[in-house]
Amino acid sequence: MLFSRVFNPRHLRGATQHSLAGLARAWQGEQAFRHEVVVLVILLLALIVTGKDFGEWLLVIGGWLGVMVVELLNSAIEEAFDLVSTEWNARIKAGKDMASAAILVAMIVNVGIWAFVFFIG
Repeated sequence: MLFSRVFNPRHLRGATQHSLAGLARAWQGEQAFRHEVVVLVILLLALIVTGKDFGEWLLVIGGWLGVMVVELLNSAIEEAFDLVSTEWNARIKAGKDMASAAILVAMIVNVGIWAFVFFIG
């Protein structure tokens, strides 16, 4: 009984379908997300070619997946703001700008990770 409350296959299936739909929507509608997927593929190739160890893989790929998570959240915020109003609004612009800044910060962190893994470490 407890197991069926904790592990509900129907809920898991529904949640997975919603998540996949979100990824598909991001792929179709967000050029920045498609660019980040390309960077992910390039990073995977660079890790293979340079023969990095498992920890370095985790650091590089985990860091970049973090950027992609922030991108997905930024896109969701923009979608929600656009539902509130399509007219220019200083507070909506500020919210969108801050979400975009979060992506920039995540990317800056990744430059440090890449420098460490590929050139310093």
